Amino acid sequence: MLIVPYSTALKLAKPPIVTYIVSLLCLLVFVTGLNEEFWYEPTSWNPIAMITASLAHADWFHLLGNLVFFLAFAPALEILIGSKIRYIWIMIFISLVVGVSYSFSILIGNANPLPTLGLSGVVTGMIGLSAFLMPQARIRVFGWFVVVWKIFYVPAWVLAVIYIGLDAWEMVTEENYHGINVVAHVSGGVAGYLYGFLWLKERREDTREELEQEIEVMKVEQKHGKRRSEAFRGKVATEQRQIERQQVLDTDKFMGKVYQCVKTHRDAEAINLLLSRYDLDTPIMELENVYKRVEEWGASRTQLCIGRLIIHLLDQDKRHGRAFAYIDKCHSISPQFVLADLSKTLFYARFAIETGKLDIGKNMVVDSEKRYGNMVNADQCRQFHHYILKNQAG
Repeated sequence: MLIVPYSTALKLAKPPIVTYIVSLLCLLVFVTGLNEEFWYEPTSWNPIAMITASLAHADWFHLLGNLVFFLAFAPALEILIGSKIRYIWIMIFISLVVGVSYSFSILIGNANPLPTLGLSGVVTGMIGLSAFLMPQARIRVFGWFVVVWKIFYVPAWVLAVIYIGLDAWEMVTEENYHGINVVAHVSGGVAGYLYGFLWLKERREDTREELEQEIEVMKVEQKHGKRRSEAFRGKVATEQRQIERQQVLDTDKFMGKVYQCVKTHRDAEAINLLLSRYDLDTPIMELENVYKRVEEWGASRTQLCIGRLIIHLLDQDKRHGRAFAYIDKCHSISPQFVLADLSKTLFYARFAIETGKLDIGKNMVVDSEKRYGNMVNADQCRQFHHYILKNQAG
């Protein structure tokens, strides 16, 4: 029986350009006869060769087989990941893991160090990443048995378990792999899944709702045809627009209450309202939109509170320049403005000095013992203060 996955049953928002370019590069390397120049010698530990080996193939069957599987999973992943640079890096990462794993297997097992080539490690990496990033997405599969053939749909996670699991089983039970680099298959699949688990959790959450809706649309198409699925897609889009409009109305109503508190100088009440709705898990962009609205109402303690939360989140993301821009805004309202995380006071005071914002630096370190107690190094604050005064006088 032959089972071949050939495409993801999802409507792509745009062409997967990088996936197509990688496929074309594999074809060009093969037809120009550069396979031996591109393959990887496991005893060399050459990282460049680890990457180039993914583009080289032994014969037409090897090339076309890998490309069919690659095009079944990779296009949807490229769109879901959203960043071409990150997508390229993921493929490079998988290629490096595959190359290192193969070299270690040769080193440990004392096997014949045959050169390796082929996209299969990256392909299983895409399958492993699919199991993490879009586990319920249906993959179109062509099945053929003797004289009977059929197209059916299988969840990505099921195919990952089947393909990677079978290769893993073969790796531990067989002694002869018949020229197939099973180590590359298994290590690639594990690398793809682990990359998603370690670094794409947030992306998975960001795309979860949209992906689930698209999966439902494709289920309708599989059962009832394209016309019914398009009608269902339109219904989903209409419902989504209604939800978004209601969210805007709810936000406007909520911000109206905050506005009344701010304009009647009830900042404590306004701050409590905001903190009941927004916290450290709120996306920074959403908080910045809130800040803009509060900023339009004039300077207030409420504005400083939202600014303090934004600065803390930006600092955690290591977006120090953006965080300092909000520190600048808050100090223009109150020179006594204090950060939520006092341990960052000296860091941003130094940042202010290095960027020529001496007034802000001075505001942050002046009277440090009185303002911060032993939470901030008083000696360092005095040194900064002296340096600032000296430079301002000069």
